[in-house]
Amino acid sequence: MSTARTALLALAACACAPTLDKDAPAKDVDLTDDVGIGSDDGDGADGGEDGGEDGGDGGTGDDGPAFEYDCDAPIDEVVEHQVLDWARGYHGLLFDDEGQILGWDGRNAMVHATYDGESSTWLPGISNSEQLLRAMDGGVYYMSSERSTLFHITPEGAETAVASGFYYGYGLTWGPDGNIYIADGDVQRFNPETGELTVIVSKPRDESWWSHSLGFNLDSTVLYVGTIGSGQILEIALDDNLDPVGEPEVFAWLPGGWLDAMEMDACGNLWVPDYYSSTLFRVDPEGNSTAMVDISERLYGHGVAWGNNVGGWRPDAIYQPLPYNRNEVRELVIGVPDGRTVRTWKGERFSL
Repeated sequence: MSTARTALLALAACACAPTLDKDAPAKDVDLTDDVGIGSDDGDGADGGEDGGEDGGDGGTGDDGPAFEYDCDAPIDEVVEHQVLDWARGYHGLLFDDEGQILGWDGRNAMVHATYDGESSTWLPGISNSEQLLRAMDGGVYYMSSERSTLFHITPEGAETAVASGFYYGYGLTWGPDGNIYIADGDVQRFNPETGELTVIVSKPRDESWWSHSLGFNLDSTVLYVGTIGSGQILEIALDDNLDPVGEPEVFAWLPGGWLDAMEMDACGNLWVPDYYSSTLFRVDPEGNSTAMVDISERLYGHGVAWGNNVGGWRPDAIYQPLPYNRNEVRELVIGVPDGRTVRTWKGERFSL
């Protein structure tokens, strides 16, 4: 095994296994004393997209109110926040149509929770889970780095291994083509219908970066990749079939090196948590980064998921799993909805 791979495994053990006492009492999140807000951290490389519309109606669900947002007036700081100590999440979260959030409890189970404080075990016997995706059938896909396998769980709780052999599988996102895109050092594409797994972008031979998280831009012409390395966010130009065109280019540099999620809001800004710096960054369409939450390791948010406007989960807020704070969940109100509410492919709206 190469020196680079040996070092990666050592870092992976550090980043993926909480070292703090899970039974210690939770701390309140104080975003005024402990968190640096709104600092410009540098300019990204040239490139990006126009960043969506000037604004619009927020809201993605059926039972919550719509809200107005203005892409020309982004927030300077997160002013509303809370820790949901009854919800659970480790490295990924998702929402269902019944008004529940789902996450792994960091021990042995997938746990459902409602916004009003109820929680229950959905599926026991899960020994490890990285990022999660809502499946087309209403079930769940989850990546197990421990077992190097992508699993599908039906709504009834039946679990099936659908792809395996990953070296360090972690990041998952749906493509508009109905395929699952996977960050595994390389970038891979999995077809749920056929079971075919294809490497579409390989990590460099010198292993100067590994893909770790990923997400599409608003018109599905670019795939952004968060890396393990030196803080690079890569952009991969795509054709109409979502195949790469040319080589990955650096879109932005962040002052960290372990980028745990890559999610875009409806204004074209990326929201990227970095493990090394315990910081949540917002990266604008030109690649300029702002530290929105800069906090202690214990309260580091290890992912990003937007509320779906069902059952009280706010569509103008992002939810983060807190694996080093008893696997609880944090709500941060940012005033802009998920990019999935406006995303297009080949000029047409799609919903995934």
